[in-house]
Amino acid sequence: MTLKERISDIFEKYSVELAVEEKEETQEVALMATAVLESGQEIMTDADAFAVGVSAFVVNDEGERIPLPDGDYQLQDGSMLVVAEGAVVEVNEATTEPEVEAEEEKEEEMKAEEVEASSEVLTREAVEGMIAEAIEATKKEFSSQIEERDAKITELSKQATPSISRAPKMEAPVSVDLKSLSITERVAAIHNQFSK
Repeated sequence: MTLKERISDIFEKYSVELAVEEKEETQEVALMATAVLESGQEIMTDADAFAVGVSAFVVNDEGERIPLPDGDYQLQDGSMLVVAEGAVVEVNEATTEPEVEAEEEKEEEMKAEEVEASSEVLTREAVEGMIAEAIEATKKEFSSQIEERDAKITELSKQATPSISRAPKMEAPVSVDLKSLSITERVAAIHNQFSK
């Protein structure tokens, strides 16, 4: 008998009936508009858009609504909200300011001037002069490195002590006519020749 059958038998024995209760959940769909401040903080309102007279608040981690303190709030889209006593009292839409446009025009002009300056044609003499300067600077650098190396070699050679002893010079063997010598003299001559 399976576990399910055993449980069913127990329920029948004690006349227990299980029923599924269906709860009707009514969820209120709240229309909430959100906006993001320049600082990245998200703010909300119960209305479908931020307008004069609607409440403005932030929601903390616990889900509690905290009204925005009085002040001016710059949104990321460039618009401005003025809040007093937790409600929006003024909404200023984003506008492009003439100053910003003037600055952008100046930046474009400066970029155009930079492009013109970088596209100047160099004469052959100017290029040859630049190459000559680069070669001269490289020569000076190598000369100083060579002088430093020579100074180190000189210093190290002064500090070095002769550590290798030279072997004594061997004298060239004197040729002796061994035929004319006696055996004893021959042995002595050979011995003298190798003992030097």
